[in-house]
Amino acid sequence: MNNKESYRAIDRFYVPEWLTGQIQVANFSLVDHMKWLLKQDSRFNEVFNVERKEIEQLQLNQSSLRNLLRAPFLMVEPTLRTVEDWRCFVDNTATTVAVDVLRRKTPQLDSLMAYAVNQQNSTFVSLITQVLNVSVMSAPLLGISTEVAKYLMSVPHHKLHVAVGRMKELPLFRWRFNSPTFWWEFAGSTLTDETIAHQIMLTSPSRVGELPYAAQWGDLRLGRLKNEAYASAMMAYGLRASTASNLFGMNQHSMRIRYSEIHGKSSPCGNTATSLSWFVETPVHRLHATVYAWLYRSATAMGANPAEALIATNDVYDRLFGGNRVIMPDRGWNLIRSMAADARLTVAPCRTCSTHYVVSNNDTKIEMHSRFTCPACNQQLGAKKRAARRPSNDA
Repeated sequence: MNNKESYRAIDRFYVPEWLTGQIQVANFSLVDHMKWLLKQDSRFNEVFNVERKEIEQLQLNQSSLRNLLRAPFLMVEPTLRTVEDWRCFVDNTATTVAVDVLRRKTPQLDSLMAYAVNQQNSTFVSLITQVLNVSVMSAPLLGISTEVAKYLMSVPHHKLHVAVGRMKELPLFRWRFNSPTFWWEFAGSTLTDETIAHQIMLTSPSRVGELPYAAQWGDLRLGRLKNEAYASAMMAYGLRASTASNLFGMNQHSMRIRYSEIHGKSSPCGNTATSLSWFVETPVHRLHATVYAWLYRSATAMGANPAEALIATNDVYDRLFGGNRVIMPDRGWNLIRSMAADARLTVAPCRTCSTHYVVSNNDTKIEMHSRFTCPACNQQLGAKKRAARRPSNDA
């Protein structure tokens, strides 16, 4: 771990490399398992939400696969989508309608198939437990709601594995990216970081506009050591020393020294970014602003305070886009602060795919919510559009 990473590595607000590796290994293992079952019986396509011919495309386009695997997100999602679905196995109560439907859809298994399903279910539950315990961003990473994430965190580890035994060979996971546009983009090598981010938000049960929101910094009582650690972490992601000093109540001179230690250069000077219209200026800007706000609200929904949520947001945001970030931390904090203070920027669902996006609601630009169509549905996030975007100027 280099000097910059050591400052970032704060427990539960940083996704460690070993966990990213575990998620990538699980993605390969679970997808291979689904492909094998689909080969044995094509009726599994109703359970896994994917056809065998579709899932076999993953090996045919290595560039798209690399883009997909770079993000530390699972490519599968649980077949049990609500707390009640999980509780009927954890507490051994009457099954829900969703569980009964899943049971009817699952074909009869022979002994080998049943053994394989139980083994992969155990692997999946173990990974869920790891992510829940390690990251405050567990809900978006796993493709589950914050309600399910909080419930699973409250269940003892041994009870979850007992619940797996009660599932009696029911597949516990399915393919996550089930929209037709995903496969078109994957096969056509137009699956950019932005389109992947859209697909992740599209398939998440937690929409940005439905998540709780808080950005009240002044009420925090973190203590000097924690303030210093959090300020250093944010500067490691690129936050200016002056902004870190203001946010965490630290001496500006010491923050400039720390910034220089982390990056080997002085902190940028000059005015910070304050434009709100910038976030909806281009389709790419809108996508990045939405992802940033979604991640922040996901962290606060899991109990992180504003400072912790901001650190976790910058970590996962950076990983999702492979370090090619459009929103630097100073601009990101301006987004979070502004959306909490007033409604000049708000959130509206796309009328085509229902994914929530940041929209403008101020005197310079008012966007009609009922007519809003997101950049993905307008086909504005492809490779050509991405290559043509202007570099951001957050210095």
